[in-house]
Amino acid sequence: MKHAWALVLVAAAGCVDLKSAYPDRRFYLLETARAGAERATSAGTVLRVRRVSASKMCDGSELVTRTADAVYESDFYNVMFVPPAAQIGEQAQRWLAGSKLFGHVVGAGSSIPETHVLEANLVSLHGDLRHGDAAAAVLEIQFLLVQVGADPATVVLQKTYREAVVCGAEPAQLVKGWSEGLAKILAALEADVASAIKSAT
Repeated sequence: MKHAWALVLVAAAGCVDLKSAYPDRRFYLLETARAGAERATSAGTVLRVRRVSASKMCDGSELVTRTADAVYESDFYNVMFVPPAAQIGEQAQRWLAGSKLFGHVVGAGSSIPETHVLEANLVSLHGDLRHGDAAAAVLEIQFLLVQVGADPATVVLQKTYREAVVCGAEPAQLVKGWSEGLAKILAALEADVASAIKSAT
């Protein structure tokens, strides 16, 4: 009888769908939309947005959360569809093109000669879960704007922007918080670039 029960258990185990024991991976994208009036265009200018670099902490696609002062965790099942640094570069290019601050805004692969170059480094992108239900979507980016049309080339803006948007602790809520934070950062960057260009002319 014991052998019979063992055979039944083995047969039952063989019928279990192992795939159902693991959750599906979910993919996310950052989304921003510029609002407001266009700015005065600086005639004859071309801005090239270079590929955004990223610190080792956020150069992957898996969502990262901070659960203690020195403890970070990555989530295999919740990931960015496109690496965060690439998304930020695309969003910055689209945002600044919409502002009309420059005559043209191009990417790294364009053959058009540039008058200005925008460089960026993604310093941090994580969900801060250290305080229970009071989660925050943390985003920090360094920007460097160089006027390469001048001789010698001149740094006209160098600044680090940081946002910590209070949100829920679920992955979708963190991504929404990062999107809100990125929109705030790009709006601040636009205003600072406008002032920097005006001061440089």
